[in-house]
Amino acid sequence: MSQPTSEVQGVKRDREVSEYDMIAYAQEEASVSVQRNIMRRLFASFDLKDGDGKLNSAEVTSLCEYLGDPVQHASIGNNSPMDPLLGSLGHLFPRDAEGKEITIDFNAFWDWWLTHHSENQHGREAFELVAADFAVPFHEQQLITKEVGEKFTPSYRVQYFFKNLETQAERQVSPWHDIPLYIKDVVRTVAANEPINRYNFICEIPKWTRAKFEIATNEKFNPIKQDMKNGVPRFYHHGDMMWNYGAFPQTWESTEICFVDDIRGDNDPLDVIEIGMTQARTGSVTPVKILGVLGMIDDSEMDWKVIAISSEDPVAKFMNDIDDVPKFLPGCLDALREWLRVYKICQGGVENKFAFDGEFKNKEYAMKVIDESHLMWANLRKVKKTEHF
Repeated sequence: MSQPTSEVQGVKRDREVSEYDMIAYAQEEASVSVQRNIMRRLFASFDLKDGDGKLNSAEVTSLCEYLGDPVQHASIGNNSPMDPLLGSLGHLFPRDAEGKEITIDFNAFWDWWLTHHSENQHGREAFELVAADFAVPFHEQQLITKEVGEKFTPSYRVQYFFKNLETQAERQVSPWHDIPLYIKDVVRTVAANEPINRYNFICEIPKWTRAKFEIATNEKFNPIKQDMKNGVPRFYHHGDMMWNYGAFPQTWESTEICFVDDIRGDNDPLDVIEIGMTQARTGSVTPVKILGVLGMIDDSEMDWKVIAISSEDPVAKFMNDIDDVPKFLPGCLDALREWLRVYKICQGGVENKFAFDGEFKNKEYAMKVIDESHLMWANLRKVKKTEHF
């Protein structure tokens, strides 16, 4: 699917509009402002009589019946004629001097919700019910990338923003820290004890290109930039990268952890090589399927290379583990390993070594490497005690 772009004050904006470019979060992570918007829609849907933004006792009775047991068994003791059905909602319906019932507006309902239900288990269950019907959807934010500066110069950056689909507000984010590693499906289609094999892959270097782009781990919001050496942009002199090369967000290879043969991590996010047919863009975020991992040793540091394929690739459905790659892409793994082994030699470097005698480990092993690197990243965040570093 084509990606619509626009020019705004010299900044190119790529709007990611496919379902895979939506960053999905678990429902418990919804902010209070998003919850309020959803509950407002719920409230308005029961304002059927006159649409004045207020509910009478009958309408609130219907609303509570919709919410179910968590609300029906709310705390009782306000001596309201609506107890026990409405429980603590009863105090929201005082009567005037003539005994006429006074209706409530959304603010009163929202205050009641925050006081009695937003933080307990019943309230969370009730909110899940509401969100399923009234979210638009609250669990999605649109990922937007912006290119600033001139490509292949020190000024070039790919920046990331989340657009809140509720408020339309945009905020700059870090591709390393803010884009989730695991893709959480709204509807789970596999057993609860089986991991969902879908991860967000950030492309740094598209296939058939040789400019060395990377996530700027030492800059605020960690945009993608071109690696520099003595102020000069770096390129692979060995030849074009033959696969989409990038990293997993929310991962880190710790310099304090020994992996194989006392080899420690390289202090970077976990590298990924996507072997699909389509050329990605620098900065694009793609859902991928894990196939295996190669343990490369670069300058005496462990530099894992996770082997993955785009979930949308035509052959992805036929590949479920590393042994399937030679069946559908013969020669791919050998070419990949050889490229990584020798690419530095033409620039006066030495060849890279590999753990396990260059053997590609399977999907299960790769997923463990990913999980461990995600835990290392989480611990790094705790140590740094800052959102962006």
